[in-house]
Amino acid sequence: MRLPPAAEWEKSLSRLLHPEKAGADHGGFVPEPLPSSRPVFRFVSTNGGAPVVGKFFSGYPPLTSADRSLLREYDNYLQAARLGLNGDHGLLPRLLGRDPASRLGLLLEAIPGPDLDGLLKRACLEGDAAPLARGLENLAALLARFHAAPLPPAPVSPEEGLTYLDKLRFQLQAQGLLTPEEAAALTAERAAWPDVLQAFPDHGVLVHGDATPTNFLFPDGRAVALDLERLRPADRLWDLSWVAGELKHAWAWRTGDFYGAEPFIRGFFSAYLAALPVASTLASRVYSLNPFYMALAELRIARNAYLSRDYRGALVAEARRCLAGGRRM
Repeated sequence: MRLPPAAEWEKSLSRLLHPEKAGADHGGFVPEPLPSSRPVFRFVSTNGGAPVVGKFFSGYPPLTSADRSLLREYDNYLQAARLGLNGDHGLLPRLLGRDPASRLGLLLEAIPGPDLDGLLKRACLEGDAAPLARGLENLAALLARFHAAPLPPAPVSPEEGLTYLDKLRFQLQAQGLLTPEEAAALTAERAAWPDVLQAFPDHGVLVHGDATPTNFLFPDGRAVALDLERLRPADRLWDLSWVAGELKHAWAWRTGDFYGAEPFIRGFFSAYLAALPVASTLASRVYSLNPFYMALAELRIARNAYLSRDYRGALVAEARRCLAGGRRM
């Protein structure tokens, strides 16, 4: 990933990090690229200042979908602050600003600590499950805080999930990953689930919207959320079942056991329900609808070409089991 000329971004970083000392020499910054589909860099100050993370536009004004999502992410950090979810509470990295003139779309404090993927590797491959259990408990509390943010009341519609199931089926068919029988089975599940989804009403909540393992860090015994580009009002299960689907995938991919994650999924859901700010009647809804949303997460993961074709097929089969079994619960 390419950076703009150093003279541009160094000036931007100095101005944003030291606004009270404009023009002074604050030392330089060493950029370190981070894994991402867009230019994202960790900057280490040569004078000992705290490291920061910068996300860059490929061009400004934003024309590509990735650049527009970066613009949206900046606005979402501002919205999160208005809703009381800012960095002062340790739920998010502190937003330090932006400078579109140098293509810097977002500047955040850098957060240390392992991400959820690191905790999953440790549990799956080394048998050290205690850090994962603690991390999931903290993640459940973080998501409960997100979901308790004050929003105008609006009922959840099942259409977003059903439409996404259609999208995933079309994409997997285009990739040649579905047999005619599997495509027909997913079509039948799509027709069968609306009545189940409507039987468990809820109001929309503020969801993170991209609850994948690399988007949560665990410094100092707390959970911190990253990447807010998909922050929106929606069904809470977009977050909860995404985590559940990623847990199931982590065990299946690394150990071959789709059911090794079950104790952690149950513990995560229990911690979430316990962390809600008021006594909740949501338990039956969460457990009844999780199979649908978790199947969406598994089908989403199955699109990834870096996974073996056999394993992607196993994910599709597991998603079908979730959908069929969930309707009979």
